[in-house]
Amino acid sequence: MLDRYICEIYLLDMSRSRTPFVVLGLLLWEPMSGYDLKSTIERTVGHFWQESYGQLYPTLKALHAEGHVTLDVEAAGARQRKVYAITPAGRAAFSDWLAQPHEVTPARNELLLKVFFASVAEPHALVPHLEAARRQAQERLEVLVAIREAVRVEEATDHQRRCWLLTVEYGIRMAEATIGWATDGLEPG
Repeated sequence: MLDRYICEIYLLDMSRSRTPFVVLGLLLWEPMSGYDLKSTIERTVGHFWQESYGQLYPTLKALHAEGHVTLDVEAAGARQRKVYAITPAGRAAFSDWLAQPHEVTPARNELLLKVFFASVAEPHALVPHLEAARRQAQERLEVLVAIREAVRVEEATDHQRRCWLLTVEYGIRMAEATIGWATDGLEPG
């Protein structure tokens, strides 16, 4: 009963939640377990999109109930491994979603929240946040530049590589902008 309720909630929420489409998009590559999906998310879209196991597993159940994915249970030692694959209905749902304009959603950025509220604190309270933002952005920039180089030699079609490089380049430019922004903010005002 509870599983059915969870599935109904997720199916009703597919118009707002993007988790089903992350799952369907990754399953277009190959069948995967929930664990495989989480690992793949971390290696690919994880630099700009996060999903938790708490989001993935109910979504997989809901997608299976809706007929968007199949479920194959494999023996994996003493445990069973549930492997999901996309169905034609799942491909159609993914294609429909991909064709829709993206929604602009407000960011939840704790750094900006702290910078905003630093206005009611001592001026020196702002400095560690800006220094940390610059350092973190520099670290992120180094990782993304390495990813860009790896993507350039990845076996892929020209179109796949172009799409992947566009997402990495976005992250690089955002990191560079954050470094500049934090550096400017650290200048005596």
